Amino acid sequence: MTTMPLPAPDPGTPPPVAGGPNRIILILGIVAGLLLLTVVAVVFLLIGRGSAEPGAGETPTPTLTSSESPTPTVSAEPEQTQPPVDNSTRFTNFSADLTVECDPTGEQDKPEITFSWTAANAVEAWYTPSDEDAKDDNYMQFPNASAGTNNDLTDEHLFPCNHRQFMDMTITLVAPNGQHVSEHVVYEDVNWQG
Repeated sequence: MTTMPLPAPDPGTPPPVAGGPNRIILILGIVAGLLLLTVVAVVFLLIGRGSAEPGAGETPTPTLTSSESPTPTVSAEPEQTQPPVDNSTRFTNFSADLTVECDPTGEQDKPEITFSWTAANAVEAWYTPSDEDAKDDNYMQFPNASAGTNNDLTDEHLFPCNHRQFMDMTITLVAPNGQHVSEHVVYEDVNWQG
């Protein structure tokens, strides 16, 4: 085996710096790796949030950068849509038992017609034993414009037994603007012998 001597360094070249070009490459590789990890972390954060913009029904979450100071924020709740206010004059409830049983001999008392109602936004309420507008008929005004029953009637408003099989009744509400809203019903004597 023969050995060869190592070549001697050229006296005109400076001696190598400790680590030399290899050390610079190593430092640049570490910095590049850290930047790559930062980019990957940001991408995962954005994917985890769904997107950079809030979706429907989500409240945006404020982000704080290093130059901003934290300040309290008030997040507004989504607006509750209120149904429009109904200011119309109307019956809110109306019920009536449309059958009566008259005594065919006429010896017993006349039966009462029964009904009840409630209303909204009425300034007057009227009754008439016909199919006409009760306010226009001007027959009888209820004492209360927001509710009424058959107990508000006098005995002259009982069912006219042995004279006819059917009886009309109309209740008319009067609105603040003068408009009329009516409910009309027909009572029947189930014992009619006519």
